[in-house]
Amino acid sequence: MPGCASLTLDGWCDEHRQNSTARQYDHYRGSSSSRGYGAAWQTFRQSYLARHPLCVDCQAQSVVAVATELHHPIKVAAHPERQFDETNIMALCKPHHSARTARGE
Repeated sequence: MPGCASLTLDGWCDEHRQNSTARQYDHYRGSSSSRGYGAAWQTFRQSYLARHPLCVDCQAQSVVAVATELHHPIKVAAHPERQFDETNIMALCKPHHSARTARGE
């Protein structure tokens, strides 16, 4: 990677190889707007987080952490009509949201 001090045989150190893979995935996945998370979602998200400011997974562990992301237990891709359904939304911190998403929840 230009500007990286690590010497490699193929041009990518481990850190930049991972970042490159993530960028490729993000490119394939598309923007949040193209996945249905446009202006209406951003407004809804902001309102929901204002009313539910703490991560529910952290609270279940008796930890207080600010929620920064919303999670749909029932996937919006499969059920787009549930995108704004508050019974299908959980306020989570970034680590818990990433963990749930990685598990396919």
